[in-house]
Amino acid sequence: MKLLCCAILLFSVIFNINSQQKDSVKNIQTLQKAKWSIQFEIGNDFKLTSFDGVIVSMKYHFSPSVAFRFGAGVNLNQKNSDIEYLEYYSGYSGREPVSDHTYDILFTSNILFYPRPNSLIKVFFGAGPRASYLNSTDERIYVDGYKGYRKTETWSAGINCVAGAEWFALNYLSIFGEYSVYGTYGHSTLKDYVKENLSGQVVEYYNEYADNFQFKGNIVRLGLSVYF
Repeated sequence: MKLLCCAILLFSVIFNINSQQKDSVKNIQTLQKAKWSIQFEIGNDFKLTSFDGVIVSMKYHFSPSVAFRFGAGVNLNQKNSDIEYLEYYSGYSGREPVSDHTYDILFTSNILFYPRPNSLIKVFFGAGPRASYLNSTDERIYVDGYKGYRKTETWSAGINCVAGAEWFALNYLSIFGEYSVYGTYGHSTLKDYVKENLSGQVVEYYNEYADNFQFKGNIVRLGLSVYF
């Protein structure tokens, strides 16, 4: 199936490259005002995945030269367990409900500029905000009558910059490559403490607060845009 898809895509590229070179008007029409597109990243073995780590990435053209792209993703992980325990030497035993949950939110957006929207290879560049939030809580049972808790909370915000080029294989289908860098400032909090099961008294705790700045460049990525 993968070979068939690759063959169809390759045939479409070869078939359309001559017509696009001879008929520049057709190529111009692919970048129109009020056009939407959904974007995917082309991974290994031509596997389509979410772009930039988000669930959905979409682009809207205000004009052939200016577009707005945004992406959002939410990762959720919820686990509820019942734990039974018995410690041979101390004789501690019990049954405890335990819940572990994590949710991670990422939001990115860019204003994209196409200096020459009528060219065959459409170069673009842009910038916009980037923000993320992570909240993770887990509980663990100790057989000596204590329960441990750990909570992590992290947020970050900053600027994302991108530059790339886009080429249309079909009127509604384009292939693009881009490179992006981003810088963010964030804050994280880690709270780790232990309570006695019977009394609920905190007998041990550890709190950590950290500020961080990150500047990171992504590898060059290959993407696919479907226009509608």
